[in-house]
Formats: sequence, structure tokens, C-alpha cells
Amino acid sequence: MKKDLSYLKKDRKDREEQRVLNNFYTKQIKKGKTTRADIMDKISLGVGILILLVLILNRLINNFIISLILSFIIAMIIGIYVKKISLEIRRKKIEEFKNEYKIKLEEEKVLSANEDIEDYIIDRYYEKKSELKSSFNFLSKDKIFKLYFLFIVFYITAYFSTYPTYYKIMGVISFLMATFIGSYNLTEYIRKKDNKDLLNRDNDV
Repeated sequence: MKKDLSYLKKDRKDREEQRVLNNFYTKQIKKGKTTRADIMDKISLGVGILILLVLILNRLINNFIISLILSFIIAMIIGIYVKKISLEIRRKKIEEFKNEYKIKLEEEKVLSANEDIEDYIIDRYYEKKSELKSSFNFLSKDKIFKLYFLFIVFYITAYFSTYPTYYKIMGVISFLMATFIGSYNLTEYIRKKDNKDLLNRDNDV
């Protein structure tokens, strides 16, 4: 029983540390952007590409359902290849950053030559885990309002378009995205305000 608990604790700690490292590298590579924000950008880009594919295919074959299915298939194939390429590029950038960062810390006499850079990053994280930073927005309120406005525009357009189903679907997607982001921001604000999220994986290292 004790071994199982010990294993679970170690596994939980390993996963937490990996999240910290992933987020730290993402912030360096993406110039301060958090992992969650980067994921949302990719989702937004994917939705944009999907909509564009649907519009193009629908004009060509004049069948919305078939256009939507084909667009999903094409988008998935593109996504698989893009993910493979982006992961390889990310790996190379992380290695370059680790080498440059370690050299910088060694020059500043913060890190010795035999110390591991990732251990240093993790140690810094645990030193600061009790310090709550000012609340951040998952996406700005402005973008949330824009998504709700887009939902209204799509729904109004549906009543004047020959493809009402398409515009209603896009409207629902916009509404759900805005609601999800708004709910997330509210939850994070409450958690930080109550000072309970001391292990927030998005804190700077």
C-alpha cells in the first residue's frame, strides 16, 4: 500500500514537473505565451482553416454536408503532418534554448557546469510556488466579446442566407468558444483570489 502511494506521489510530481518545463519552454519559444494560450491559438487557427475549406468546397460541389465531412478529413490529415513537423521544430528550439540559457547562467555564476538546467528550472518553480502572480486572462475580454458578436452576426446572417444551417453551426461554435473561455477566466480569477492555486503550472519560473 505504501509503495503504491509512494509511486502515485512520484508519478504526480513527475507529471507536474513536466508541465512546468513544457510551459517554461513554450513561454521562451513563443515570447511569453502560455501553453494554454498557445493551444487556443492553434485551435482558433484550425477552426479558421476548417471554415475556409468548407466555404471553398461548398462552392465547388454545392453540398454543405459533404463539404463539411471532406473538410474535416482534409483538416485532420493536414493537422497530423503539421503536428509532426512542429514537434520536431520545437524539440530543436528547446535544445538550442537550453544550451544558450545554461551558458548565460554559468557566465552569471548562477549555475555550475555540472548542474542540470532543468533541475534549476524546477527548483526555481518550487521556490516561487507560494507566490501568486496577478490574475491573467486566458484570452482578453475583448476577444470574448468579439466571439459573442460573431455568434450574433452568424445567426442573423443565417436568416438571409441560402445556407442557414452552415451559419447557425458557425454561430454555435463561436458561442461555445466564448462561453468556455469566459468560464475559464472566471474560475481562474476565483481560484487566485482565494489564494488556493499555489501550484499553478502557468506561473513563471
